[in-house]
Amino acid sequence: MKHAPLRHAVEYALLLPLLGLVRVLPHAASRRLGAAFGALAHGVDRRRRRIASENLAHAFPERSEAERARLVARCFRHFGAAFVDALSALRFDQVELCRRTTIDGLEHLIAAVERGRGVIALGSHFGSWEIIHPTIARATGPIASVGRPPDNPHVARIVDALRTRFGNRALEKRGAVREMFRILKSAGTLGLLLDQRVRADEAIAVPFFGRPAWTSPIVARLAQKTGAAVVPVFGDHLPGGCYRVEFHPQLLADDDPSEAATLAFTVRCVEICEVTIRAAPEKWLWLHDRWKA
Repeated sequence: MKHAPLRHAVEYALLLPLLGLVRVLPHAASRRLGAAFGALAHGVDRRRRRIASENLAHAFPERSEAERARLVARCFRHFGAAFVDALSALRFDQVELCRRTTIDGLEHLIAAVERGRGVIALGSHFGSWEIIHPTIARATGPIASVGRPPDNPHVARIVDALRTRFGNRALEKRGAVREMFRILKSAGTLGLLLDQRVRADEAIAVPFFGRPAWTSPIVARLAQKTGAAVVPVFGDHLPGGCYRVEFHPQLLADDDPSEAATLAFTVRCVEICEVTIRAAPEKWLWLHDRWKA
């Protein structure tokens, strides 16, 4: 709900004690605190629990109801842990974050940057995706990430602080297309997530876990028109308050602007995300109504 100042103020007031706790706790303990809050949310948020259960029933029909229920609970705990971990990581400078992060496949990002045509870092709401921005900034230079800010303006300021460290930028999704093209044409790096529902009039239907899902064609169209390389990238937690970031080989789109080519390239991108999610489904955002028409 965008225009609800009283509700937003109450939400922020409830968040303040958590922010205070995060400041005094050791970083490695932040995930345990977040997981506890996630478990609490699992107990009280019936609507998102239902959405996650229905999504998992469609995605993994071969699993028992009890298995899927355990996955839902683990998903809540994971996202609670990821949120509090991201808040706690604000205490680190770029060098310390780099020291805590293991990077696999960095050569794929470097090869894409060296083409000089711009790079689209393609991620999803999987694992610890907020660690990707500072990792790229440290490795090859600042990144401009595109997304929809939280409805709560107080929370939005916190999220903006996460995404604009170390010279990075945060672009609001609405009205950002022209700036996206400008960044890529100047050989910059753009961060995009492709795993959230978008309006049907802005989307194409792409199979995701065996079901058509309204998906933005923006990644394909940017790559087709600018020649930018698409580098899938995923972040995750490691024990001891550390992280792992994995870059995949770059994807290059043909300059064919046809609807069929756009669909085919978008399918390739979504398939890479699905493979990663299937390997650790509790770390993806099943709480989001991805397949809502």
